[in-house]
Amino acid sequence: MEQNVFYRGQRLILTWFWATGEPCLWITDPEQIGIPKMEFVGGHPDEYCIFLKNLTETELAQITSLDGVPLDVIEELWQYLTRKDNPYGTTR
Repeated sequence: MEQNVFYRGQRLILTWFWATGEPCLWITDPEQIGIPKMEFVGGHPDEYCIFLKNLTETELAQITSLDGVPLDVIEELWQYLTRKDNPYGTTR
């Protein structure tokens, strides 16, 4: 999974954190480090992300595709937290 999305009016990348496999929103612009819940996660100065596990259900619902369609990121987070091997988008 690596997808450009909108969150709080910013284009971010929905992906997995390279070190742990946790789903996250990765910055696309250094100015995005001020977004609430954004964390520094690397050795390089541009490695910042928001871990989906740190967002509320309301905040997760604000993540959309670039054309404004809401994404089911709750399912993605559920898969990670329960360590299910089902691919994204399948039923629990």
